[in-house]
Amino acid sequence: EPLACVACRSRKLKCDRIKPACTRCSKLKAECQYPESRRKPAFKRRNVKELEERLAQVEVLLKDAAGKTGPAPEGSSDRQEGSIDSSRQKFTDESLNWSFADNNVPGLGENVNSHSNVPPMGWGAPFTTPDMRYKPRQENAGATSYELLGLGLFEALPPTKMIEELHQTYFVKQHPLIPIVHPGRYMTAFYSAPHLRPPMALQYAIWTMATNSHEKYSGYHDAFHRRARHYLEEDELRVYGEHFLTVAHAQAWALISTNEARCMWFTRAAMSAARCIKLLHMLGLHKLDDPDAVHRMSPTLAPPKDWTELEERRRTFWGAFAIDSHASISTGWPTLIDPEEVTTHLPSSEEAFNNGHEETTCGLLDVFSGSPYSAFAGAAVICHLFNLIMKHVHHSRQDDAADDYEYGNYWNKHRELDNLLSSTFMFLPEGFRLPAHLRDPIAVHTNLNLHASVICLHNSAYEKAKEHNLPDVIKMTIKTRLVTAAQEVVHIVKMTSHSNAGYRSPLVALALYVASSVCIIQTQGEEGFSPKIKADLEFLVMAMDAIGKQHLITLNFLRQLMVDLERANLIHLLRIPDRNKYTGETVSVAPCGNNIPLFARSQASRKTDILPPLPGRLPLSKPIG
Repeated sequence: EPLACVACRSRKLKCDRIKPACTRCSKLKAECQYPESRRKPAFKRRNVKELEERLAQVEVLLKDAAGKTGPAPEGSSDRQEGSIDSSRQKFTDESLNWSFADNNVPGLGENVNSHSNVPPMGWGAPFTTPDMRYKPRQENAGATSYELLGLGLFEALPPTKMIEELHQTYFVKQHPLIPIVHPGRYMTAFYSAPHLRPPMALQYAIWTMATNSHEKYSGYHDAFHRRARHYLEEDELRVYGEHFLTVAHAQAWALISTNEARCMWFTRAAMSAARCIKLLHMLGLHKLDDPDAVHRMSPTLAPPKDWTELEERRRTFWGAFAIDSHASISTGWPTLIDPEEVTTHLPSSEEAFNNGHEETTCGLLDVFSGSPYSAFAGAAVICHLFNLIMKHVHHSRQDDAADDYEYGNYWNKHRELDNLLSSTFMFLPEGFRLPAHLRDPIAVHTNLNLHASVICLHNSAYEKAKEHNLPDVIKMTIKTRLVTAAQEVVHIVKMTSHSNAGYRSPLVALALYVASSVCIIQTQGEEGFSPKIKADLEFLVMAMDAIGKQHLITLNFLRQLMVDLERANLIHLLRIPDRNKYTGETVSVAPCGNNIPLFARSQASRKTDILPPLPGRLPLSKPIG
């Protein structure tokens, strides 16, 4: 059969195949040509050798994957059930072994509840040890934040049930300690498409916080912590360094620093906090509410989509502000955030943040003139007061003139801070006032910390007055303020002693310890060791012992208090059950010894030398402690 002409064939029209010209071409007066043969298919046969090479590569990858996730032979006593590639044998950290033949999980050492065993999970693909060594990656590697292979790691995520339990634990128990992540938006993003999910670093940071002292999953705490840090460091090395400039990465560093401080890894916590704070500065989160910041700072972050996203950025900054303050008052290291440079408003209430209802907030200094503030903002205010008192008490200057009570710089600053504390009590929001809100732990913590601030400020003033032999009237006035604040601490703790100690933060011990130091000062005066002072000291020791069962930091305060009582020859006059637990050579020293925050050290505790943040390990050349 003759073929259709070229013109009809190109237009896909029916051709009557009349020669020398078809009817359609004749009407159009176009040139009509008939092809001599059909066109051959224009495909290129793939080279057989190329196919064989690609098939060999696929077989190697499949064998490697099977070797890393396959179960170990029966009867093997090796604790690592998942076989590890020979190129990774140098990495032998047992804390990252996820499968255990005897269902026992290695402990964490410093973690309080790390002795709890983890039952078998029944995972289809058990965890394997990730390769923690840095590997250079291609620029297109790890295209999404959820792509595990993009980091060069071959690991399985925890099972869905475990993830759900950890999320529940975090947002119920851990989130109130540092409420910087929006629960609803995080969970929505977590169950979204891969490119919309939170960064792996933030996911592991949240799981790390949840497994800290978890009854069921505490054995996985150390491995989650290592993975979170590794993902953060990998994101910093990715491409040109633009992929870690996100709020989520700042949140991850804040959570990791908080977790490390709770584990008493203070040197790591300080470094993690420093990276978080510098990242916040790069993102401009310290000037979110400055209208002129756009013209004075390089843009690194897109504008917030709505008020909730803006509020989450504010909370991330103030969470880091609190971490920075706690690191400073504990060790005496300088703070990294200058309050005078901060224009970001204080965080709103939890209800407004969780529900997305816009709420007007104020700046940090506005709270001292009567502006209302939320619970989270109250924590930031307390940290700011601690910083101011810390600089005044422990950073003396040559022009202090502490011997001049009327015009000396030291006493002028003392009166200024005393008035600031009085204004804080005067303008305390209604939700923080006692005894109306004794059942609210946040109100209790706020009042205890404010009274602790009064004690720390006036403890220093009392020592200066004695050192420079100021008139007795001045000493008595300062001592009265001390005793009044200490009695308020004892009264508040007695009124709330029926509540669960688990709801109290470790910083409650700060107020208990400084109140105890005031009792010791009272015994050195005309009152002597009265029955009232004896009862108060015994009650404070009992309260610290109860809280210390859950918080290691509180045990350090209690050990230091025992040392202070022994130096004052008072320890044998008190009824203290199990006194040997905290004194003598048989005591099991915590990771930071009996160190207490520098902010809380008074005349009694200064007789004890300050230990390094890691006693027995620092300085490296000659460890102390």
